Amino acid sequence: MRRLLVLSIAVAALAQAGTAAAGCWATVGLAPPPDGIAPGERWTARLTVLQHGRTPLPDARDARPTLTIRNDATGAAKTFTARPTDDPTLFTAAVVFPSAGSWRYEVFDDFGTWEGEPAPCAQTHTFAAVSVGGAPAGGAGPPAATAEPVAAGGFPLWAVGAGALAALALGAAAWSVVRRRRSGPAPAVR
Repeated sequence: MRRLLVLSIAVAALAQAGTAAAGCWATVGLAPPPDGIAPGERWTARLTVLQHGRTPLPDARDARPTLTIRNDATGAAKTFTARPTDDPTLFTAAVVFPSAGSWRYEVFDDFGTWEGEPAPCAQTHTFAAVSVGGAPAGGAGPPAATAEPVAAGGFPLWAVGAGALAALALGAAAWSVVRRRRSGPAPAVR
């Protein structure tokens, strides 16, 4: 009986760890600025922040994602805070590139709480360089329309493995209890 209790506690702990970790893995979708954008023109960046790429963040109303632009030549950077919209998955930021050139941009998702509790989930999502004011972009290929691929954050296979292992252990413990009850008490050893 003691072994079953210890096993049950271990399984519950593993399940809780998997549930707590499930709160991370935010994705950010963001279309690049319009072609031909000039220095000083306003770009209304529309950030789609989703948990696991599908659902709103649990505390989306409390999040304040930021979009940072960085000049490839000078390293000058400017950060803009995104504001929530009526859609809990959508945030907007009014971005102005101060000069022509090749600019990279990144979004800090501010995924810092999970149902009111602190969660170390926040991450920065990077995007390809864009050309402002007719200057060539420093990055190869077209600007990215979405953040890093999901493989960068990855699906939590360890959580699936831990859950499978916990289920297997619980099944083995249950089978052991059933088998003992069917066979009766164990003979005394002298």
